[in-house]
Amino acid sequence: MHAQIKTLTLMAAVLAAIVVYAVIPKEVTLGSYTLKKITFSSIFHHAPQVKKRPKSGRKIHRNQTILFIGDSMVEGLSRRLGDYSAENGHTLYTVIWYSSSTERWGTTHTLEYYMHKYKPTYVIICLGSNELFVNDLENRAQYVREIVKKLGNTPFVWISPSDWNGDTGINDVIKENIGKEHFFDSRHLKPKRGSDHYHPTWAAAAYWMDTAAQFIASHQCANPLQLNKPKAHHKATKTKLLQPSFEGY
Repeated sequence: MHAQIKTLTLMAAVLAAIVVYAVIPKEVTLGSYTLKKITFSSIFHHAPQVKKRPKSGRKIHRNQTILFIGDSMVEGLSRRLGDYSAENGHTLYTVIWYSSSTERWGTTHTLEYYMHKYKPTYVIICLGSNELFVNDLENRAQYVREIVKKLGNTPFVWISPSDWNGDTGINDVIKENIGKEHFFDSRHLKPKRGSDHYHPTWAAAAYWMDTAAQFIASHQCANPLQLNKPKAHHKATKTKLLQPSFEGY
């Protein structure tokens, strides 16, 4: 009984102290000393703040399975992309459909076929060189949208045609329908052409790919791809050639 009384007395004293502490002012002066009341807010106010980590740049895609598709311009570009792929640990599959266009790729199941066959984690497209002077731009816009739709959520970049005498709008159509972060604009390039005055020389195609690689590896690109400049030549061996007469899958 005596122990219970002592416990109750102690609890009453603690409660009284809490009540008194709650009603006293924030500062109490005792002679030449000033005592400041400690509160939970003051404790947390002076506690070190945890700084939020700044948002890092876009994720760099490494060790990818790349599918490179398009028209005959891909032939020269893929040689150099083969160097980049081997240098950076990527696997490259190339499908060159000679004389093809956004219409051929957009209205057939050819792209789906190779997406299923190679299961790429990254797609690079070079199309439009055979459409520099077309006038049915509304139709071309629909074909471009169909191509993008076929890619699903797979990261991609579109290397635009490098025109030699302007164009009637295909470059703008592509850019408007895929977004500038997926679009490498080749219009400022003037690569040296071969004997047909149409296709770049091998050296010019390598320069074209080097310039495109700078964009694809940068944070201007929606999905940057690791493309450190190659130190050696690596032959691209996984290449499929489709003739102009091919009607698509």
